[in-house]
Amino acid sequence: MRVTGVCGLVTALIVAWLAPASATTLLITNTKSDSISVIETTTLDVVGTITLGRGKPNRIVFHPDGKHAWVVFDKSHDLGIVDVEGRRLLKRVKIGGNPYNLTFSPDGRFLYVLDWSSDVSQDEVIAYDLQAEKIAWRVEVSTWPAHGIFSRDGRLLYVSGETAGDVTIIDTTTHAVVGRVVHGGGDAMGLALTADGKILYAAAGENKAILKIDTATNKVVGEIAVPGVVHEATLTLDGKFLYATLRKTNKLVVIRTADDKMVTVIPQRAYPDLVTMDPSGRYALVTNRYADSVAVIDLASQAQVRTIPVGKAPHGMALKPR
Repeated sequence: MRVTGVCGLVTALIVAWLAPASATTLLITNTKSDSISVIETTTLDVVGTITLGRGKPNRIVFHPDGKHAWVVFDKSHDLGIVDVEGRRLLKRVKIGGNPYNLTFSPDGRFLYVLDWSSDVSQDEVIAYDLQAEKIAWRVEVSTWPAHGIFSRDGRLLYVSGETAGDVTIIDTTTHAVVGRVVHGGGDAMGLALTADGKILYAAAGENKAILKIDTATNKVVGEIAVPGVVHEATLTLDGKFLYATLRKTNKLVVIRTADDKMVTVIPQRAYPDLVTMDPSGRYALVTNRYADSVAVIDLASQAQVRTIPVGKAPHGMALKPR
């Protein structure tokens, strides 16, 4: 009896210890509701709403500390800083002339603003020093920088050019462009890096393809055809599958990375935009902008199992770092 009781206690403690590891917060920006929907990833339910004010909130990212999130306002051309636990907007700041997207350096010191050309700025990446609260440096890139992802060592920043149809490689230590991969596919956005950092997947938009780029040489070493203009590309946590959105045709395609074969197409309701993987490795979550919802895809069956109603016209997604 005593042994059983001890075993039961140990099991309970293990379960209690493991449970929080797969639980985290997912933030969804609602571009027409001027708000953020807060989703708990264990229940996949909306547990709160953060009011942001006017300006069309779009892309959103968590600071690596997990306490604050930064959001881009498309219409007002400024940024908002959100206290996630307090569920309130702390303040709005102006960095650049027409910011579209954001990413943080892995150490959390620098905010990188992907800024589109405006009356007061060029198409560029702006490095903002959060400690000094000033712009540290900036580098000009091709038209409409859309998405940024860091190399595994944090030294290189890969940036997709939406209308240029390219990927620019920036060395964040020398503050210089050190490479560019041109594919010519307009509406180019999504980037995904393998766990070993050797292959970068780049959505080539209107080319209806996802490119495989060797990060050692910055050369294209493969091309995966998809049945439509591809927007986002996201790897599952185990790296075995790549999920890509074809928002103009309301499709989500699943590609097996072992042989680059498309294994299934999952219909979506209305303009699927971004994809993120739930930290338990069970689900993919997809914003459907014109359905006012987030689709939940079961990764084991590769089928949609439910939707999560959110605000109007959801787009941006940010998963709290663990």
